[in-house]
Amino acid sequence: MSHPIPAARRSAGASCNRIDLIPSTFATSAWFAWLAVVWTVIGFAVTLPWLMRLTIGATIAAASLGGLRTFVLLRGPRAVRAIEWTEAGDLSVCLGATRARYPATLANGSFRVGLRFWVLWFATPVGQRSVLVEESRRDVRAFRRISRCLNGQLRRGSGRSRQPAVTIQPKV
Repeated sequence: MSHPIPAARRSAGASCNRIDLIPSTFATSAWFAWLAVVWTVIGFAVTLPWLMRLTIGATIAAASLGGLRTFVLLRGPRAVRAIEWTEAGDLSVCLGATRARYPATLANGSFRVGLRFWVLWFATPVGQRSVLVEESRRDVRAFRRISRCLNGQLRRGSGRSRQPAVTIQPKV
């Protein structure tokens, strides 16, 4: 990476309010581990015929595969591929392989998981969309910017304008 030129104006890349999402390998691995545990429990802890166990395991895998495909792997026409926002808090999402842009609002049920993940639900004109946003090494700044925007959106939506005060004091 080259060093910035001190006299040069900042480029649009550093101030752009857009994050292009990439599939989460960590969440995909966790899903496969969960599926292996489910298959192990169904295979060895359930007293049903083998054909019934296989059918139940295949049904669970097939039912969760559609959600994994759009929510984590970002495939298909319903998948959120990019998120754009303004300083005023207006959001828009880019959907599918064509990355068609739609205005969006943050829906109920959105939350942060630890420091690296956001589970987001968006209400768009084409329906409700969900996505798992993971902090990537290549786009840490964009993840921090969207985290600031989303924290502000969630605070406004909850009716509070700042963090709650700590009222519990230690006993002396």
